[in-house]
Amino acid sequence: MMRRIPPQQSAGYLGLADIERKKSALYISIICIIGTEFWERFSFCGLRTILSLYLRNELLLAENSATIVYHVFIMMCYLIPIFGAICADSFLGRYRTILYFSLIYILGNIFMIFAAIPTIEMSPILATILGLGFIAIGTGGTKPCVAAFGGDQFKLPIQQDKLQQFFSLFYFAINLGGFVGMILTPILRKAVTCFGDDTCYALGFGFPAVLMLLSLLLFILGKPWYRMKSPKGNVMLQFVNCTAYALAQKVGGVKRENTSHWLDYAKGKFNTKLIHDMKVVYAVLCLYAPLPLFWSLFDQQGSRWTFQASRMNGFIWGLQIVPDQMQVINPALVLFLIPFFDKFLYPLLSRRNCLDNHLHRMAVGGLIAGLAFICAGFLELILERNYPKMPGNNRASVNFVNTLPCDVDVKNPFNGFLHLNSTERYRFEDIPAHNNSQYNITVYVPTECGFLKSPEGPHEVPLIAIEHQIDSVILAVDKNYQIVNYLIDPIEFRRSLSGKPRMRIVLLKMSDDLFNITITLQNTQTLTDIYYFPDTNNVVMVSGYLELPPDGYIFSIQSNVVITVPVSDKVLQLALGGIYTLVLVERGRIIEFAKLYTMSPPNDVNIMWLIPQYFLISVAEIMFGIAGLEFSFTQAPKSMKTVTIAAWYLSVAFGNFMVILITQLNIFQSQAYEFFLFAILIVGDMMIFMQMASRYNYVELEADSSVFILNTERTPLMRAFTNDEYDYD
Repeated sequence: MMRRIPPQQSAGYLGLADIERKKSALYISIICIIGTEFWERFSFCGLRTILSLYLRNELLLAENSATIVYHVFIMMCYLIPIFGAICADSFLGRYRTILYFSLIYILGNIFMIFAAIPTIEMSPILATILGLGFIAIGTGGTKPCVAAFGGDQFKLPIQQDKLQQFFSLFYFAINLGGFVGMILTPILRKAVTCFGDDTCYALGFGFPAVLMLLSLLLFILGKPWYRMKSPKGNVMLQFVNCTAYALAQKVGGVKRENTSHWLDYAKGKFNTKLIHDMKVVYAVLCLYAPLPLFWSLFDQQGSRWTFQASRMNGFIWGLQIVPDQMQVINPALVLFLIPFFDKFLYPLLSRRNCLDNHLHRMAVGGLIAGLAFICAGFLELILERNYPKMPGNNRASVNFVNTLPCDVDVKNPFNGFLHLNSTERYRFEDIPAHNNSQYNITVYVPTECGFLKSPEGPHEVPLIAIEHQIDSVILAVDKNYQIVNYLIDPIEFRRSLSGKPRMRIVLLKMSDDLFNITITLQNTQTLTDIYYFPDTNNVVMVSGYLELPPDGYIFSIQSNVVITVPVSDKVLQLALGGIYTLVLVERGRIIEFAKLYTMSPPNDVNIMWLIPQYFLISVAEIMFGIAGLEFSFTQAPKSMKTVTIAAWYLSVAFGNFMVILITQLNIFQSQAYEFFLFAILIVGDMMIFMQMASRYNYVELEADSSVFILNTERTPLMRAFTNDEYDYD
């Protein structure tokens, strides 16, 4: 007679208390892991935001050198994950790998603090190199492990929906940490003064160090609740040996039966499970080949798009948005859009059997990134209308400025006769120039010309054109009351990254007894900037370019004796993005000529026109990034999950390298055409990716994370657990 066994006595039954306990352990572990990632991203993005300014302003590196150091650091952060993955999957396990590399990370933060403190007797350049090196190793080592370690906390496929929610929350934490770090860390650096400087990079680097320490402590606190898996042997060594053996057998012409895949040549020497796992990994890695191009587009937010923003008008409702602050739009939009996609859009599309596949979402995300760059290209075409026309090969341009107190006629070999009013400027554009070319022009001055008594004309004036440059020639009267011309340094049309107007001062000093000359600029907020001219007997004195807040300015000039400036000529109006030259002519301790010339017009397109492309790239990131991260975890064998995620991050490093490569080729003079090129490339790239994705055989996960391939080797799934049989082990 058969007796019915009560459910409470069945072998796989868990009581309600056990279920709740295991649920609580899962929730606590996930909170600790997501919190760890949040604080780490907060720390990293805060440091990265102020790094380029530190390299340029404190270490005094040239902008090109600072840019190279910055991008090498970012590339290293995304190259090292492969070594962290090897440590996790083959030697240490994910928990210990995260722990040990986090300690290295904190050591790098400490070196960055040392670099920013001048009282510490250590070379700041050496400390910076060590600091950035250790931070790259630390963040690179933990990067592939945290996401995979979080995925380890779930039982698959029972908790597949919860795993998807985890990756959405995980990505949300990444962007929230980056968003807060990019806002708060620069504020702390600028708001506090230390060591006699008006900024405090020691605090700017010290704050991320504290955050990283907090991240590590939170991660350690969660240890009692983690579900940890130990590495099973040297997986990477087996992976390499099996690959080499299979290729050698295939290339050597060894005949084997049932070799539908080249890895099947390793059967007999290596176990079937390893070969199956490697087939999955190679299938995933093959799909990664087109991915770097997406990241080459995405990462241009911090370079090309920021430069684009610097050429736009950042004033909105009386407030100024500086160009590098526009980068905050991306994480802010991602934070807003993730819940929308997760709770509304994806469920809606799922009911219509649309975009359920990770690879489909990634392909659509890539195409949307292309749309973002089309928007950027059209915006750049609009901006280019106000860009200065730079001379090409064998060409030059020259500004001709008339500071005489009368109008003149200019006979020149370029356009015949030119009438030039007093104080006016005329630009001779695209004139022939082979290295340095000299032209003679004739200036006809009227009989009555201000303080000049019966000036004899005509006056021959040499004009020098230098290839690729836009120079300035100032027509003036020297101390002997002779009409002469002065050649000024070429104009620098590079706009400031902050969007501030840039101005240089040209002073023609006719009195020999003037020394200790300073020019003070005061705006409507009573903020003052003082520029010191070096003591010299030269007539022409030229300042470097000054970056000033957009505003109205009153200037005054001081020296060892009193210099008079007419009141009507004191007011200067500087607008965002404009490039100006203030020309002053001194004679008899009086500024007899003062005028501000606009060499490049200010920005007239509002910075808010960047929002469409930022919105599109944020949507692309959500569809591409989250789906790709989840795909990397769910499709990898349990023994190689960290390696596949590391390969995912490796694609980001190659994407940064592609940006450097394409931009250095300098194919187009127009930045807009380069944006369109990237858009075309990503469309073609995603077409290739979709073709590859259509041939991919998806892997489904059984309980205990073992895998099978959806082909002739199909095996049945284990039945799903009921509520009474819910298991977390």
